[in-house]
Amino acid sequence: QALPQLVSSTRGPSSTLAMALRLASLRRFCSKPVPLGLPSQSSLKASFKSFGDSVKGFKAGQYFEEKYFWEKANVGPFFLLLLFTPTIYRSLKDAYWTRQLRKMNTEEIISDRYDWLKVSMIQDEVEAELLKKVPVGGFQPLQLGPSSPP
Repeated sequence: QALPQLVSSTRGPSSTLAMALRLASLRRFCSKPVPLGLPSQSSLKASFKSFGDSVKGFKAGQYFEEKYFWEKANVGPFFLLLLFTPTIYRSLKDAYWTRQLRKMNTEEIISDRYDWLKVSMIQDEVEAELLKKVPVGGFQPLQLGPSSPP
């Protein structure tokens, strides 16, 4: 008794009603408890089994027969698929090309690193050979003309 009064006094009657409706709607989506050992009617396994049975029972010839299609068939999924086919195609195409270009980009980066490594190794070899040819005292600076003015 004290807790609902406290909640209603701090939040107001409209938020208490909203919270009650939210809890009621949440309970509606919850499955009913099943005693241990008994199979659950609304289990995930049962829902997949019923979905599998409905897919196995699908007959395209009967479904697309004109009279059945317009009078009895559930055409919602068909028209949704028809409506969203361009979007689905474009999304799959973009995902494919993104993956391919990312793969190619990785290959280019690796190739560029190998090229850089090859050029760096050649530069190191050339510098090592040039350092072997340096005289003992080093190179004397080249002077043009006398070092002191006349």
